[in-house]
Amino acid sequence: MEFWNTQILPRLTSVEVIEWFTFGVNILVYIFSSTIASRYGAIQDETRMKSRLRILHGFNLVVFITFISSVAIQSDQFPAGQISQSALTLLCAYLILHFAEVKLLARYGTASIVMGFTRRVETSTSRTLELLAYFIILVGSVVVLVNIWGLKDSLQTTGVLGFLALLVFITKDYWMRDFLSGILLISSERLGRGDVIAVPAENVLGIVLEIRSRQTHVRDLVHGHDIMLPNACLLTNRVDLYKRNPGGPFKDYVDFKIGYGASVRTVRNFLQAVHKQASEVGEDIDGGQDTLLIALKENEDHAARWRLVYVLKNPHRMLAVRDAVNLAAYELQENFGLNISTPTTHLVESRGANSASTSSSVASTKSPDKS
Repeated sequence: MEFWNTQILPRLTSVEVIEWFTFGVNILVYIFSSTIASRYGAIQDETRMKSRLRILHGFNLVVFITFISSVAIQSDQFPAGQISQSALTLLCAYLILHFAEVKLLARYGTASIVMGFTRRVETSTSRTLELLAYFIILVGSVVVLVNIWGLKDSLQTTGVLGFLALLVFITKDYWMRDFLSGILLISSERLGRGDVIAVPAENVLGIVLEIRSRQTHVRDLVHGHDIMLPNACLLTNRVDLYKRNPGGPFKDYVDFKIGYGASVRTVRNFLQAVHKQASEVGEDIDGGQDTLLIALKENEDHAARWRLVYVLKNPHRMLAVRDAVNLAAYELQENFGLNISTPTTHLVESRGANSASTSSSVASTKSPDKS
């Protein structure tokens, strides 16, 4: 009891009111942290919810350590009150930012189902309002922190402002270009979550999972892994969007190289049969004959290049449909007297030392890209 009266109680009574208030707010945030984070989980996903929960617990730990330090260290040189006010400011700023993002995404976002999961997708309105909220909260927090630490006199000189301007100028190449590109991508509303895209310059073919402030996350269609692309890459390079548009349904194609000697009628019957069999495998390709297009694209040296164009219902299954078309062609080749293999050219030497080339009657199939 004597130790409590002589050591602990004097230290507790010397703690400032703002420190007690900060500690009380910290306890309430810790108690309701799961409820606060779960509101974000209901909007987006479990992983992001757990990340928000870890950040909240990190703030709780910092405030708790600050309070214990102010009680343990009894010194006029230790700015316990300023540290507590700073911790409270950062904690409140994070909570306000969290609730603003949740409310704006719930109010102005749109629901999207990607690979069986429902998510709230940012729109140009929600993203613009979020950036505005970020800016207001950031400026407000900086103003409060400047007043807490008494840096108003320093800001009146050009030292701090010049340093901040120099820092922004040095780091602008690392974040500004991608940050502005992200705003342009979102505001254009042409590229969004769930869209299938191809970036030939980066050899990428996948599904857009999320467009963040600096990077776009893409799920590779071939390997199934995630790819992180800088936002500026999507603006400076060609991007193919495989989705429905006002111009009509999305179409895809597979090219076949068929050797000379096969009649046009045989080739057309063959490709129609390929289309019919591929459409019977799944519902991702439109099986109607009126949606089918067969065209002779080029008379090459070794073979004629024919194109089978079909309507694809689900771009997410683009590679699977191409595989089904090629498999159907392989299985039906003998029924139409065709042989799917690489056409070759034979050089024949005549007695007059002249050479003539003849093409074999074999064929090969080819998809329109490396996938």
